[in-house]
Amino acid sequence: MFTVETVHILDQSDELSACIKESDIYQEYQEAKYRLETDLEVRILKQKFDQIKSHYDDCLRFGRYHPDYNRVMKETRQQKRAYEMHPVVSNFKTKETALQNLLDEVISIVSYSVSNNVKVDTGNPFFSSDSHGDSCSTGGSCGCSS
Repeated sequence: MFTVETVHILDQSDELSACIKESDIYQEYQEAKYRLETDLEVRILKQKFDQIKSHYDDCLRFGRYHPDYNRVMKETRQQKRAYEMHPVVSNFKTKETALQNLLDEVISIVSYSVSNNVKVDTGNPFFSSDSHGDSCSTGGSCGCSS
């Protein structure tokens, strides 16, 4: 059941979403995504990778016993590297990571403002919410009292 308070919270979440969409980080992400989707060279590299990936999946079923195992594994790595090292793809991944980090930070701030005992799954094992003083990403070896 929706209450006035619930509607108010949902309105505030919409405002927060709008603020994120107006941020430079989000705008840069959108630009990088557009370039990724429209770059012909990237599209060709992706198609080549997808083609060899289907052979790779076939090889995985048979393992080292597949007659083309070594060739397909090598070509798959080469195609993946060629795709991921393309400047447009690399830029997109950088912008995507920056946006994800922003969202992780926002989620943490909102969650920890409710309770320090809230478990926040950011999907990033290296994410640390040290700004809240309630987690330690070094497993306690830094000397902080977590």
